[in-house]
Amino acid sequence: MEYKNEQQLLNVIKYALPSLVLLFSLIVTTFLYNKNKTDFESIKKNTEIEFIKQKKILIKEQIENLYDYIIQEQKDTEKNLKKTLIGRVHEAHTIIQNIYKEYQHTHTKKELTLMIRTTLKDIRFNNNRGYFFVYDKKATNIIHPLIPKLEGKNLINYKDTKGTFVLRESISLLKDKDESYQQWYWRKTKGDLREYKKIGFVKNIYELDWFLGTGEYVEDFSIDIQKKVLLQVEKLKFGNNSYFIVTDKNNNYLSHINKDLVGQNALQVLGDMNDSTSLEKIKKVITKKEGYLDLHFFKPDSSKTSLKIIYFKTIPSWGWTISTGFYEDDVDMLIDKEKEILTNNYNKNLNSLLRVTSLFTLILLILSFYISRVIEQKFKSYNDSIKKHIEENKQQHDLLSQKSKLASMGEMMENIAHQWRQPLSVITTASSGIKVYKDMNLLSDEFLEEAISSISSSCHHLSQTIDDFSDFFKPDNVKSEFVLKNSIKKIYGLLSFQFKDYEIEIIENIEDISIMNSERGLLQVLLNILNNAKDALLQCEDTRRYIFIDIYRKDNKVIIKIKDNAKGINKEIIKRVFEPYFTTKYKSQGTGIGLYMSQEIITRHMNGSLSVENTSYAYKGSNFKGALFTIEFPLS
Repeated sequence: MEYKNEQQLLNVIKYALPSLVLLFSLIVTTFLYNKNKTDFESIKKNTEIEFIKQKKILIKEQIENLYDYIIQEQKDTEKNLKKTLIGRVHEAHTIIQNIYKEYQHTHTKKELTLMIRTTLKDIRFNNNRGYFFVYDKKATNIIHPLIPKLEGKNLINYKDTKGTFVLRESISLLKDKDESYQQWYWRKTKGDLREYKKIGFVKNIYELDWFLGTGEYVEDFSIDIQKKVLLQVEKLKFGNNSYFIVTDKNNNYLSHINKDLVGQNALQVLGDMNDSTSLEKIKKVITKKEGYLDLHFFKPDSSKTSLKIIYFKTIPSWGWTISTGFYEDDVDMLIDKEKEILTNNYNKNLNSLLRVTSLFTLILLILSFYISRVIEQKFKSYNDSIKKHIEENKQQHDLLSQKSKLASMGEMMENIAHQWRQPLSVITTASSGIKVYKDMNLLSDEFLEEAISSISSSCHHLSQTIDDFSDFFKPDNVKSEFVLKNSIKKIYGLLSFQFKDYEIEIIENIEDISIMNSERGLLQVLLNILNNAKDALLQCEDTRRYIFIDIYRKDNKVIIKIKDNAKGINKEIIKRVFEPYFTTKYKSQGTGIGLYMSQEIITRHMNGSLSVENTSYAYKGSNFKGALFTIEFPLS
């Protein structure tokens, strides 16, 4: 049977590796094929998603750039307006100074005023909205091209719609400065209750004790900026079919690549190309300040609508919405080209993979057959060496076990000597008494019978001691049912006289437990532990000597605890006490294999465990410290 099993194992060694290699290569090839196919499909899908994503990022970036440009133009509106106003006022001031310098000595002030009025009244700027006005320092109007009837009137109490005394403020501003900006609020037309912000610029004319000024509504100037921005937007394009669209707050087109749509309502135009559901979606989305929107729209130079992805953003203050987008079918063409490239690469990689895996599998098969042959030879050689080593190890273990028993025998001989001392003394006394009584002719039948009985009893005790001793050292280790209390009694029978001589008190707490196991093995272990406890206690001369034995059931196990009060084992060596040949005794007193064999017996033959630790406890009002050995093994 053993040969058959070895042959089967050799067959496994011979054919298992090539089979595993072949199976592994097949699995790897299949896995790589499926993974490549899955990755390919995933890449194609991700390519489509990534193209759309990148396109959406691109149109958003383009809108953000345009948005930043428009916002900057908005921020610069008042700045540019002020720049225009100051430039115009300086030009008019230069004109007035030139007229004054030229004619101050030949003409009267009235004539100079007429010449200046004639020169300035027809000057217009900012799309014909801008003009110049002139007042003296008492707020009397000198020149007003739009309302000539105001000329010559004092307007010191003239107020704007916010109640500001406009001319008083101008005079105050120019009191300590040559020139200054000013701000007013007016209604443009009758019936229009809105107030419009107007920025003005005034400058002193010291030669005539006048001041010159002009102004412009911010909203009117902003319209010029908007027109400028729209002209710029019309020039901006990126990519194919990518342009910008601008609508006002009423959704009317302000800028579109299709000039025919400018001025039309965007919702009406989109409604003709999208269903009612899409139109409602569009209306809902465009109420937001920015976001993406999908809708159908006519492509340039096409009579068919295509799905267009748009990004839009609202321009604050102006109420504009700027947007741009891309047609999905334009992206589909790019995606199809990319997919075609990916497909070609995939097919090339797949062919390469199959060639490589096939070659790799062939090489591995050849190598595996070679390795199997080597392993087979090594196994045979190794199997022979293992058998030899097992046999040597078994002999060594048996020798070590016997050596442990022989080591214990010396201690047992001392125990036997103690056991025999009293019976031998009784025999000697009885035999001497018979002889003395015989010599003195005093020997009676009664005394002879009593002496012979005493000799017989002592001989029986000596014989029982020999039986216990020889039973303990029998080599067999057969498991049988025994009662633990009786085993402890057997140990007492061997050690009781020594414990009495050395004044060692045994305190036991033993439950009545019957188990099926190796009694002789347990006896040898208990004897080793108790002898070690006795030797340790002999080193303690300043205290009473105790050994505690507790035996009880717990969780279907038998627990045996043996502790002493010999102050414990040094913590530096306690982990080594179960090592073979480790001992703290003199060579003449111990071999260091007792506890090692005890652990071997418990673990290998009794299916249990043996451990040791130091413990502290109290007994009869005194505190003690000692070694605690714990044996555990199953009840059956």
